[in-house]
Amino acid sequence: MAAKQLKFYWSPQYQIFSCDGAKLEGHGAIQTNPSHDLVHLFIAANGNMPWQPVESREQTCFAEYNAVLLEHLLVNCFNVAVLGSMAPEQVVLEARKFLQWFVSEHYAPFPVSEEEAFCCFAAHLDIERIVRLFPYFYSLRAWECFSPDYRNAVYDLEFTSEDDPVREAPEWAADPNILETQELVRQKLAEAVAEARSIRPKAEPVFPQTLLASPLSNPPAKTKQKKGGLGFKPTPTR
Repeated sequence: MAAKQLKFYWSPQYQIFSCDGAKLEGHGAIQTNPSHDLVHLFIAANGNMPWQPVESREQTCFAEYNAVLLEHLLVNCFNVAVLGSMAPEQVVLEARKFLQWFVSEHYAPFPVSEEEAFCCFAAHLDIERIVRLFPYFYSLRAWECFSPDYRNAVYDLEFTSEDDPVREAPEWAADPNILETQELVRQKLAEAVAEARSIRPKAEPVFPQTLLASPLSNPPAKTKQKKGGLGFKPTPTR
């Protein structure tokens, strides 16, 4: 399978997120944090999941569910390993608790139950791919947690679904915090998948095919990768 080409650009005035020519573009202030928007591209890199909150309410529901669930799993792992603000056993539990509210209240009426959406997510999750890309999220989340002015910065990253930041950046490979958090992510994503299988040990759940074919797709565009270092180079806008 060919590597997906992804671009992430976030600033207070303008945002663009693209995968192989399909893109989301925003103008003006945006309410979501950069890390949430990066996770939408992780879902795109994962493949076989809706990732664009566009076109129809059904697609938006699934795309946001997938991104919010993955975001909470990754943030919770970061909170355990870096901030020490959460116990490891709470990672999946708290993520599911939030998504139950998300489905029953925030995005009600949701097309399916939270359990069905969770099983769909887990059935299509590529754990190793998300684990490989996780250092990009780790770097960005650290900026959000430790830089009070992070929403006035610019974040720019081009990467592929086959990137392996730890292998490509010596400073990351030598950072035990990143490696330990990455391993925790692997464990907790596997735990989430196991939990989903215990809920529905049946045929593999399938997202509606209409949600997997992007109506915004153009011929795949070649993008230049920016590798090495931290990936993100936040720069103040003022």
